[in-house]
Amino acid sequence: MGTRWAGTTIYGNKLYQERARRALPILVRQAKARQPITYSDLAKELGMANPRNLNFVLGSVGETLKALSRKWNEEIPLINMLVINKMTGRPGTGIGLFVGGQEAFEKLPLRIQTAIVEGELRKIYGYKKWNEVMNSLGFWNA
Repeated sequence: MGTRWAGTTIYGNKLYQERARRALPILVRQAKARQPITYSDLAKELGMANPRNLNFVLGSVGETLKALSRKWNEEIPLINMLVINKMTGRPGTGIGLFVGGQEAFEKLPLRIQTAIVEGELRKIYGYKKWNEVMNSLGFWNA
């Protein structure tokens, strides 16, 4: 990520938290459609000029889902892994923060990183409680 991640949820008045609240419904839409979204396409939907600024936005989404997972005492897939680089077709290395540590993830062989990402994508696409997640987070009643 370059900058130290503060580990905050989507609730707050910072610009990245506001963007995270707008990004989460987009990511749920993509999960239900079983389709990833590129950083540039997500940035465009959020009205952001630079997709590189999504690091805190997606980190905030991830922290929010981790907190809800603890509250529910069950795993909620890390939907922020749906956001991919259009050149590599993979999420950025920042996702390592959510799967055992960024440095450890980056040191893994590419095939292992790919296997981890593919496993997480299967969890995201197969998750049946996205509406409940959104309801619990106060987004909509489905």
